[in-house]
Amino acid sequence: MTISYSARFQTKDAVESYDAQEYAAGGYSASIWQLQRPFVENFLSNFRRLKTRPNRLLDFACGTGRVLACVEQFADKADGIDISENMIAVARTKCRHAQLQVGDILASPELLQKDYDVITCFRLLLNLEPEMRGRILRQLRSVIKASGRLLVNVHGNSRSSRHPAIVWRRWRERTQKTGAMLNEMSPAETERLLWECGFQIVRKFGFGILPPLFYRTALRPAAFAIDSFLAGENGLKNWSVDILYICRPR
Repeated sequence: MTISYSARFQTKDAVESYDAQEYAAGGYSASIWQLQRPFVENFLSNFRRLKTRPNRLLDFACGTGRVLACVEQFADKADGIDISENMIAVARTKCRHAQLQVGDILASPELLQKDYDVITCFRLLLNLEPEMRGRILRQLRSVIKASGRLLVNVHGNSRSSRHPAIVWRRWRERTQKTGAMLNEMSPAETERLLWECGFQIVRKFGFGILPPLFYRTALRPAAFAIDSFLAGENGLKNWSVDILYICRPR
């Protein structure tokens, strides 16, 4: 039986395991965020300087506050929303001034403010059920300013070196029975989805060219050095494991 994404992190144990294992120091996910963070900070810093009015930022599906704790400094008002109370409980220990709420924006759209200058949405699209992706993006599109920006990533590019491992794991674990989250999206799929939901991509960054497996071996320092050199807005971005999109409403 497949477990829906909204149900995965409702228990305290699941949240603690996510924080301790998925983002363990030196692990793959923590390393990719270490590469992404300077690009996110640089973009938001420049974007804030160009604004003549106070910024309002939303980190949607903020989880335990990893991204929100970083980006809240670039806004006068920052909001974080997640469907898990236990996720939000951890986020409250990390975020200094963001307003945090628990809820489902499809069932309770009043959770959202109007006219956000920036919306960040990390590690969500890929994990959502396909039929939910468009609904969520359209709801976010309805509350972002015409001059605003959406920062959204896909952390499992099907054109990347991660793909062979996912094919193997699907066969081995028989996902339908275990409920494992082994989703992938190609750049073409992602870009089509964003366009259909009212967003135009203005910039695209890639992170992680080497297979994630390397980060679980003694080759981790060398793999991180190579991925650091190859990260960013370059010709390899469509083959990166994790792609960050910066979009504007169209």
